Amino acid sequence: ALKKMLDKYGDVSTIQADADGSTVVSLLKHIAKRKIVYVRNVLFRNKIKYARLRKIQDFTSTYVPDNGYYASPLLGLRPKENHGEEIIVLGSDQIWNPRGGSLEALNFRLGGFCDNQRIISYAASTGQAAFPDACKAVFEKNMKRMSHISVREFAGKAALTELVNKSISVVLDPTLMLTAKEWLQITKNFVPDTDRYILTYFLGHPSDEQERNIQMYAKQHNCRVRRMLDLDDRETYVAGPQDFVELFSKAQYVFTDSYHACCFSILFHKQFTVFNRAGMTGKTSMNSRMETLFRLFNLNSVMMDSGLAPEIDYGKVDQLLEQHRKESQDWLDKAMKE
Repeated sequence: ALKKMLDKYGDVSTIQADADGSTVVSLLKHIAKRKIVYVRNVLFRNKIKYARLRKIQDFTSTYVPDNGYYASPLLGLRPKENHGEEIIVLGSDQIWNPRGGSLEALNFRLGGFCDNQRIISYAASTGQAAFPDACKAVFEKNMKRMSHISVREFAGKAALTELVNKSISVVLDPTLMLTAKEWLQITKNFVPDTDRYILTYFLGHPSDEQERNIQMYAKQHNCRVRRMLDLDDRETYVAGPQDFVELFSKAQYVFTDSYHACCFSILFHKQFTVFNRAGMTGKTSMNSRMETLFRLFNLNSVMMDSGLAPEIDYGKVDQLLEQHRKESQDWLDKAMKE
């Protein structure tokens, strides 16, 4: 989505800051560590995982190819061939989350590989509202070099503003900057039009009570349940990014704990309920990205410990969406020109 936004300004090359280690070799190593009694199950499940991974890799090579540049902490940014004026756009989801990575990796994702190029960020995500002391100097050093800074979380803006004396804006997630019609252009008939289903997309695991809510809704509305990220639902698990979009576009209802599941539910005008993850209760448990999303669209009521969220008025949501799109596009236009 971010590349699509940037295409209007010129040729776009993508630099992958973190390589995906989920290769065939790593899968084979994973299998080799298992006891022989589990080999059949592991082989089968990893075959499903690999099918999904291949779809992700194919989608990435088609829509966001890693081309035009080499980048490394040691050598910096090096073009594969002659290029014109360079603007480095850092974005977006979780790119500045320091959790689980080294300081060197964080420095890279903050543009530490750049030489004298102009650097901006669009909807960069910190993933948290506070940073370890060891990370603060890395943020401060690199953000001083940026000409324009935008993030997708109000909490992230507040945390970064404490580190650097610069204007920081909150802009709309890139996925929401594209229309539903634009997203549907990438779908490939993964879902039959006759399929009636409730879609679930959980990064955690629903509690027993939440699962009962899902089953009850499906039964009352004569729908089956399709479960993304659940290896027991092989038909749905193998969905690639374009299939992810299509699954949301055709769902009768969505249950989730995922930020981007909320974004695509909004885009396709789906009624949805966001369940707190097991062991967490109340509005204070929502992550900062969701807090910002619900604040922007007045949707705090969709977050539930259990039960069913109130019906969403998409007339009001669409008005806010158009407003935030314009504000975010105006910000990007200004940042790219100055």
